Amino acid sequence: MKNLLLSVFFGLSISVFCQVDEVYIVTSPKLNVRSGPGTTHEIIDQLKQGQEVVVTSVYNSSWYKIDLGYGDAYVYSKLITNDPEWSKKYLSSGADPNCDNIYPKYDKEIDNYLKVNVGSNTDVVIKLINTNYYGYEECMRIVYIRSGDTFNIKNIPEGKYYLKIAYGKDWRHKIIQGKCYGKFMRRPLYEKGNEILDFNLQKTYNGFNVPSFELSLDVIETDYKNSFRTNEISEEEFNN
Repeated sequence: MKNLLLSVFFGLSISVFCQVDEVYIVTSPKLNVRSGPGTTHEIIDQLKQGQEVVVTSVYNSSWYKIDLGYGDAYVYSKLITNDPEWSKKYLSSGADPNCDNIYPKYDKEIDNYLKVNVGSNTDVVIKLINTNYYGYEECMRIVYIRSGDTFNIKNIPEGKYYLKIAYGKDWRHKIIQGKCYGKFMRRPLYEKGNEILDFNLQKTYNGFNVPSFELSLDVIETDYKNSFRTNEISEEEFNN
């Protein structure tokens, strides 16, 4: 009699996360965000149709993990669709993050600056808006500054300016109706400064004073802190 060796293999079902880091759009009227990958897990948030989220990893074909800035967050994959047109940007402090929409203007004859100190909890994008054009406003400079950095925006042309400020992480671009549109995908907030920064030269009896300014920006928990007064604005207003 022959001895038969029977080998038995037990299949183990293992869920392996596949890293993604891509932008998806909500396609249903509402989308429940759950604390785990399945309908038995708690609903912790709800997204609206058209809202964009960053999928960080794929749990399985039905459940994707997203970044909401707090804890674990999962959504049903059949109710979102990939939007590959959002281009992720890896920018250093001082870079112009806005494609070709804005042509930065300098006055090399004026040794002024806006010194910006950014805390460790957020990146920022700053727009300097000139208000001197008889009701017409012009963005003269746009600058990206990484968390924990200090950057001097130099050689600013004379004029009176206010600031638009974007806070967050993961800056991306997309062309919308021929215009380059920029936004933070993670924990975004957009503000408009209430204060006017007057960069006009100040004439004195023996020459001119050259005004310069300094400002500090950071986010602490869910509150965005800065050293001057601001109002919150929409993403669309920031991009206008």
